Amino acid sequence: MFDIITIGGATRDITFLTDKGKVIETPENLTEQALLGFEYGAKIKSEEVYFNFGGGACNSAATFAKLGLKVAVSCRVGKDDDGESMKKNLKELGINTDLIQVDQKRKTGSSLVVVDKIGGDRVIFVYKGASDFLEVQEEEISKTKWIYLTSMAGNWQEGLEEINNAVENNGIKLAWNPGATQISAGKKELENTLKNTEILIINKDEAIELVQSDEKIKLDFNEITDSKVLLNIIKSWGPKNVVITDGPEGAYAFGGEKISYVPATSRSKIDSTGAGDSFGSALVAGYMQDENMETALKYGVINSGSVVSEFGAQNGILSKDEIEKKLEEVKVSYL
Repeated sequence: MFDIITIGGATRDITFLTDKGKVIETPENLTEQALLGFEYGAKIKSEEVYFNFGGGACNSAATFAKLGLKVAVSCRVGKDDDGESMKKNLKELGINTDLIQVDQKRKTGSSLVVVDKIGGDRVIFVYKGASDFLEVQEEEISKTKWIYLTSMAGNWQEGLEEINNAVENNGIKLAWNPGATQISAGKKELENTLKNTEILIINKDEAIELVQSDEKIKLDFNEITDSKVLLNIIKSWGPKNVVITDGPEGAYAFGGEKISYVPATSRSKIDSTGAGDSFGSALVAGYMQDENMETALKYGVINSGSVVSEFGAQNGILSKDEIEKKLEEVKVSYL
């Protein structure tokens, strides 16, 4: 029996640092408020390039393992050197790899992460590869107390059905950090899984898009950009707890009584890759201790603040002792 199984993507990441990009603000677009642009046709050089491991399932598993939990990862890699390297890395982190599928035809997923050296934000070019063909089976993911579900690709609707069955038939608790494909599908497509979710973790742009997918809801600009409004609406759709992250502004959580808020902790963001994975997985690990969302939020922001201070999605992950030492530094307020 595992404490938690993570489900989702696995990628080999190349992080490319540059100060040649120009950040273009587009505040009129609620879900795409900034662009990173380069001169068309230019050759952009970098003095710093890093090779790391990534993918939502693997990144979150790395945090759970570092925090002392018994964790397995369900993902799909290719029968290639990158796939073997990823499995080796996971085993070295103490993560069970028995549920990793090996695709005989397709390559392991990969990402080119272009990081703005000035602000630390990034654009990611992703090749899903084998991850697109992950086959989730209820029987394989049922021997656990929790499931941490990240972005899914390919035939993700069938995967969600298997996960719902596992949760409903085995008393498993589900933490869900959906990907762009799931968010764009909208409320109606996700309704059943939302009702089965113990903790839903999304960023503010995703929350806006999700709420806008319900045509019955009519909100003005001030309402649709208000995290309190978004939390209340999404909570009414079934999740026990809703968490919304808002980048440097911090994070909010709502379980039905009061809204908790914590500010971001990073003082030196150099690479935001993996920020969501490190936040969400640490938050869930904190919540798993005693279902205290205030402590969980602290776990999330402390861990993500450390990860964005280093290059790569799995570097900077903190141990439980390291997080516990910083808990008193983070103050929770209520809205």
